[in-house]
Amino acid sequence: MATAETRDGLVRATQEAIRQKGMSGATAREIAGRASANLAAIPYHFGSKDDLVAEALLAEARELVAPVLALLGRDEPGPERAAAAVALLNDLFDRSRDRVPVYLGALAAAPHRPRVQDGLRDLWGELRTGLAHDIEAQVAAGVLPAWVAPDAMAELILSVVNGVVVASALGDDGPAHRDVAAQFLMLLLAARPPDAS
Repeated sequence: MATAETRDGLVRATQEAIRQKGMSGATAREIAGRASANLAAIPYHFGSKDDLVAEALLAEARELVAPVLALLGRDEPGPERAAAAVALLNDLFDRSRDRVPVYLGALAAAPHRPRVQDGLRDLWGELRTGLAHDIEAQVAAGVLPAWVAPDAMAELILSVVNGVVVASALGDDGPAHRDVAAQFLMLLLAARPPDAS
């Protein structure tokens, strides 16, 4: 197996092990077995199992948000893009429920693993910047009122998304994520000035 294939295989195997067995079940032996790789491949490619886990957690988080980043770059009116973003997040959440444990693992690891913390900070910074830029354009166009602070609203949106993910992991019997997303979108759009189109 080629070096790049082995490396990618170890990352995917780590993600699978965390999904199915949790962080404590993602042992070096479990990962190597799933990747059909030698145990020595982990330190060879990553330095340590902890570094491999960090790489897998960050890769999972980045893959999950890639469609949102692409959507933020689209050129279409703000309200339509906001509705498309909510639909995309809902569909993404439905398709990716099995990935929630890996994402939550990344959040839980961040305070103890600087590499994970730095990677998530960069990723969330990219998301927050994209959202804030989009919101700022909507405020400038009069679609959203002047009191909406782009950075704070972007942070609020990310916090709501993270809260929905955590609630889903708890098996909460509260409102469905689609209902929460619809309420949030209606709340944001209700803040539009009366003469906004």
